[in-house]
Amino acid sequence: MADADAHREILPAHYIAESKQWLPGPSQDRAEHMPSFIRVVSWNIDCMRPEPDLRLDAALSYIQHQVFKCRTYRRRPEPCSILLQGVLATAFDTILNNKWVQNFFVVIPSTTDAWPKLAKYGTVTLLSRSIRITKSTSLHFSCSESQHHAIFVDVKLSGLVDTVQAPSSSQSVVTLRIANTHLDPLPDGAPIREKQLKLVAGALMQDGLFGGIVGGDFNAISPDDSTLVESVGLWDAWSGDDEGGFTWGYQPRSPLTPGRLDKLVYTPRPGLFIDTPKKIALGKKYGKLTQRRWISDHYALLTKVQCVYFASDASDHDLSDHGHVQQGLREQRNIETCSLDHPLVSHSPPHSKYVIPLHPGTNSRSRRKAWKRLLRMKSSSPSVEQHSDETRTL
Repeated sequence: MADADAHREILPAHYIAESKQWLPGPSQDRAEHMPSFIRVVSWNIDCMRPEPDLRLDAALSYIQHQVFKCRTYRRRPEPCSILLQGVLATAFDTILNNKWVQNFFVVIPSTTDAWPKLAKYGTVTLLSRSIRITKSTSLHFSCSESQHHAIFVDVKLSGLVDTVQAPSSSQSVVTLRIANTHLDPLPDGAPIREKQLKLVAGALMQDGLFGGIVGGDFNAISPDDSTLVESVGLWDAWSGDDEGGFTWGYQPRSPLTPGRLDKLVYTPRPGLFIDTPKKIALGKKYGKLTQRRWISDHYALLTKVQCVYFASDASDHDLSDHGHVQQGLREQRNIETCSLDHPLVSHSPPHSKYVIPLHPGTNSRSRRKAWKRLLRMKSSSPSVEQHSDETRTL
């Protein structure tokens, strides 16, 4: 079919406490300030093990209490997106029944009907209600033997901007596309995974977007998978050795070789910064003390995404600019919204035709001064994080 890999618009769902029901459509909640960053968690919670409802509930509890430090279901998390893979259709209601999710998240999709017709499990994206959604779509992989798919959500963020060079305006608001996917498994499935990730990469590079990030289970289990990410024009956010990034094979110890199956990758776009992912949920179990079981056979990943908006002429490029920006940000690590762990330039695939030089520029000295002004501006501005606020929701 010509439209087999076409994007299908899907509706998010938001919870109405007064009527105690989920309704289709984005939430009408609005934060006082548009966030300038977003935390992203990606976790395959494993569709193969027993007690999927209990494991999924334990996974959400871990994310709430230990990742975002929300002691009660009335505590608001900082701006975030939670990308879940391997969610069984029979356990989907566990997400909808979670009080913390009801209070602070939209759920995408709103129903498992948005998954491929024969899918018994799929991906689900949770997005903070404080973040504005402009579009959400689903892409069913026609080449998938496992009924796998991808979920895309377009969100609005406030890009950091040098107000001396360009007064604050609507142009400093950027659109980031967040994708959640689960690529096909099996050792001989590398060609299929390449086709699937190429479709995802194409969606992240569409016109009108500031950039894109995709998280999920890439099932990178064959030698051919080692170059898959850069072959489709994306960059891997992981900056350490491959073994240090292994996310599967330990819970429990597998007779198969452990691997870095789960990844967070992004478009090589000037101004899109992503922290090196942190492995979380290591050794996490649920159940009674005498009957503890693994929540998942996968570790989860956590990162922070931030956009920097360049207001000057995009036709004036200089690759060296990025070094000045990154160095300035490192010098201001005490600024929470500038917490960046590694330089984008270190992730540039060698001889890649997708490398995009950074701008703006007149000369390097003026650029350095502009970024010093920007960082001073950020250090004196109020924080947009509201994760410690209590709410009146039930």
